[in-house]
Amino acid sequence: MTDALVEVRNLTKYFYEQDSLLDRLLGDEPVAVKAVDGLSFDITRGETLGLVGESGCGKSTTGETLLRLQDPTGGETRFDGQNIYEMDSAELTAFRRNASIVFQDPFSSLDPRMTIGATVKQPLEVHDWPPETDDDRSKEELRTERVEELLERVGLSGDQFDRYPHEFSGGQRQRIGIARALALDPEFVVLDEPTSALDVSVQAQILNLLDELQDEFGLTYLLISHDLSVIRHICDRVAVMYLGEIVEIGPSEALFSSPQHPYTEALLESVPRVNTDEREREIETLSGGVPSPRNPPSGCRFRTRCPVIIPPASVGVSQRVYRDIMTIRDRIRDQEIDIKGAKEFAGTDDTDAIVDRIMERALDVDLQGTHEQRVREALAFVVEGQWEDGEAQLSEYESVCETVPPQLQDERDHRSACHLREQPPEVEAAVEDAGVSVSTRADD
Repeated sequence: MTDALVEVRNLTKYFYEQDSLLDRLLGDEPVAVKAVDGLSFDITRGETLGLVGESGCGKSTTGETLLRLQDPTGGETRFDGQNIYEMDSAELTAFRRNASIVFQDPFSSLDPRMTIGATVKQPLEVHDWPPETDDDRSKEELRTERVEELLERVGLSGDQFDRYPHEFSGGQRQRIGIARALALDPEFVVLDEPTSALDVSVQAQILNLLDELQDEFGLTYLLISHDLSVIRHICDRVAVMYLGEIVEIGPSEALFSSPQHPYTEALLESVPRVNTDEREREIETLSGGVPSPRNPPSGCRFRTRCPVIIPPASVGVSQRVYRDIMTIRDRIRDQEIDIKGAKEFAGTDDTDAIVDRIMERALDVDLQGTHEQRVREALAFVVEGQWEDGEAQLSEYESVCETVPPQLQDERDHRSACHLREQPPEVEAAVEDAGVSVSTRADD
């Protein structure tokens, strides 16, 4: 991508548990929580890139790490060609003037003990703005004038300078936060869920204001949100994030009209429709919950919930049946089947009765023939406490989605990390080496 203001390459941010001095003395190994795990993308000057995904997928951590509010675990972020993680003190100070953030909560992001004038003026004082004066007015007078101009520009009044945050509504407070972010005339602004705490009518006003300010001041935005309507309203391109990784990125209209990843399709399907013609449509919710970032799934991280996980060519079952078998297999691998509860409900120690109970609760479809027999045999091992043998019993159902991690394609405007789409040569080679076949592939 040409003329990129922000370039992110293989960015990772892990938080560690069991990493205190006491834990080390006791010999406990640190446990990594993989909040951000290998992100790569660019943001072109003057554009708005949307970062969307479920709560907890790492969106806000990404934004904070880009601004060096969090130190990265690995990777690099370049701002105007310079790696911000290698900047010295003077360079970092200059970067802070060129990049800012609007926080999610307009109530907690403002100091209740400071007037709004002092709040917006604070960045000017910290960075000694202006560096020099051209007239007889003092820096304090110029700063006060600058703050009043900013307040007027975001839809407030300059004579509200000495009022406190509690005297303003949520939308007004967010306008104050925007004025503070623009105080030093930055080039790049991270908008971290800027409208999620606001009423719908106020959301539209704030989004329109941000759009106007971008045109007026030549700003570049990273807009973080879980609200797809917000993303579509303001973003030029969209990156979809799941469990610390980007699974799809592309132009906004192309992504909304023709999503390339099953997770993106599920997000769009969950959006309420205004058209009453669609009131009878059936919405299939994703199976299971979001896995823990402490131990993300192998291969494609979405595979544990994916409604179109790819079965081996040799299995020959419907997608719905295969999804159920994979859910059972994952629960055996993670030892998440409640054997004790199944025994209590069955009221017996008979293995077949306990297996019947587990299958009744865990499966949405009735298995037939050899597939039913294999699942029953696997669960029989589990009932006896032989979890590894139970998992091995279902090894022939192994999917390419769990053995080879998909990647975003290179040199495309609209890219997705999914084996249903054409993959980079190194991924295709890994699929061949793994000995698993991709039996289905969508048209690109």
